[in-house]
Amino acid sequence: MVKNLQIIPLGGLGGIGKNMTVYEYGRNLLVVDCGVMFPANDMYGIDLVLPDFDYVVEHQEKLRGIVITHGHMDHIGGLPYLLQQIEAPVAIYGTPLTLGLIKRQLTEKNLMHKADLRELPRSSALHLGPFQVNAFAVAHSIPDAVGFVIGTPVGKVVHTGDYKLDETPAGGRTTDLASLRRLTKGGVLAMLGDSTNADQPGRTQTERVVRESLDRLFTQAKGHRIIIATFSSLLARLQEIMDLAEKHGRKVALTGRSLMENVELARELGYLRVADNLIVDSHKGVRPGNLVILATGSQGEPRSALNRMAEGSHRQVTIRKGDTVIISGGTIPGNEEDVGRMINQLFERGANVIYGAMATVHVSGHGGQGDMRAMLEAVNPKYLIPVHGESRHLYLHKQLALTAGMAPDRVFILKEGEPFASDGQKAWTEKALKLDDVLVDGRLVGEIGEIVMRDRHRLSQDGFIVALIPINKKKQLVGEPQIVSRGFVHLDEASDLVNAGRAEIKRQVKRGNHDLRRPLEDLFYRMTRSRPVVLPQFIQV
Repeated sequence: MVKNLQIIPLGGLGGIGKNMTVYEYGRNLLVVDCGVMFPANDMYGIDLVLPDFDYVVEHQEKLRGIVITHGHMDHIGGLPYLLQQIEAPVAIYGTPLTLGLIKRQLTEKNLMHKADLRELPRSSALHLGPFQVNAFAVAHSIPDAVGFVIGTPVGKVVHTGDYKLDETPAGGRTTDLASLRRLTKGGVLAMLGDSTNADQPGRTQTERVVRESLDRLFTQAKGHRIIIATFSSLLARLQEIMDLAEKHGRKVALTGRSLMENVELARELGYLRVADNLIVDSHKGVRPGNLVILATGSQGEPRSALNRMAEGSHRQVTIRKGDTVIISGGTIPGNEEDVGRMINQLFERGANVIYGAMATVHVSGHGGQGDMRAMLEAVNPKYLIPVHGESRHLYLHKQLALTAGMAPDRVFILKEGEPFASDGQKAWTEKALKLDDVLVDGRLVGEIGEIVMRDRHRLSQDGFIVALIPINKKKQLVGEPQIVSRGFVHLDEASDLVNAGRAEIKRQVKRGNHDLRRPLEDLFYRMTRSRPVVLPQFIQV
């Protein structure tokens, strides 16, 4: 029987996050990454968005292992939710820091018994069924990131992971194109290439420019507190800040759970070098000019440390006039409104806020068009599959490949769930799997569907009405219906609306119709051009 390779993206296409890819050959599955996506602003009450794991769960007897490129949540955050659905323990491979971050997640959820965590081989291939996986180092915004060269029976596939070509990265780990070229001798069937910055011309700036900008800001803030918000997983940036604090004679205080946990883990594993007396548990008694406060919240997250400072609700830190607040993190698409509101509040409290284009206090961990062109030339794949990005990024990556000389039929723009298939000679797409985003709301995983989200959206816009309807055992009306409104109109000032609602209820019940939601919604829409959620409640008396 002829066997073909299938590459099935379960996430990471058409949006930023939720990265997960299945490689399938015969009765063998290999999974690369298993991440989450953070909710859009209109996903009310949703904490996380997961890939649809059903295909992997249904074929778990074929699963040979999971390999992870790096420790960002959009690449590892889905693992606990997947493992909850897998019966036997799964072998998960990563670099030491990545495994440390995964272990912390699984320990918190009591799932370590479901995972067999193993370190990736440094100088040899990892054999998982018919797949031979070789890792190569990449520069990214978290240490210990890798890409993979995956050997299959029909050819080699390069899975770049997130990368940029930074010759002077913080931590000294560059993208190892020399090893990549060595591992891909003999040709590459396909490359799954990071597309995140496909709309950015040139090369992504080196991390060194951030250190130089921060050094100048430290000097300018002499005599005042410095508060810096950055991603808690951006350990290279945290190391730069620690070094500069020591250089300028400042102590460092941490606020934000994820930041404190990541610093502790990175110190234990040797990825952060911090003098014993540099970090202070409490900054009481430390003069403002001798203090740096590191905080979470560069994305304006409602419960983050910096956002609580901006609102004046942080228990330990109150923004003072003259404080220098540095937001050292690029704004993720969709978070612009939250970040802008937080910055405005910080200015109103007297802070000197440095962000965005005001100074180079952040550079991306993803390569721009110049980096992507260099990666294409180094790998020279027969086929290109743009991944990790919104739709525009994928199509711009394709345009870049065409200008580099690739034929249009050699670039595959896939949808999530759409398999790329190849026998080594030619390639095509198969019928797409039916996938649905899995929404996490507290302890609810997957129970929140389209209807609930539609209702939440309507509630946010038009509010709701509860109609309390007294009836007897024969379902006959025995009293006056009561109407309660929240977020719609003030009913004390809308007697015509209340009277019309009561009349409609009486009319429908008299006809024997007890499904009152739609008639009432239509009535209120005709009278107000708003469509509140209506909740009829029959009360037997």
